[in-house]
Amino acid sequence: MLIKESKKHLNTNKMTYWEHFIFAFMFMIECLKMTLALMVHMFVPAFFTTYSSDKTRENAKMLDEMGRK
Repeated sequence: MLIKESKKHLNTNKMTYWEHFIFAFMFMIECLKMTLALMVHMFVPAFFTTYSSDKTRENAKMLDEMGRK
């Protein structure tokens, strides 16, 4: 069941296992950078005023475009 769903997900996104692994890893790194920027922004609002919201929009656009392929 789990393997079947994983293969379906990979096929839907037209990715191999390793392409998906690298994509997900890089996406995680971007999310961690956003988290760190938000932690700094939390204490010093003048820093990273739009970084996380800008990156969120970029990521949403990228995922939306991937879904249209």
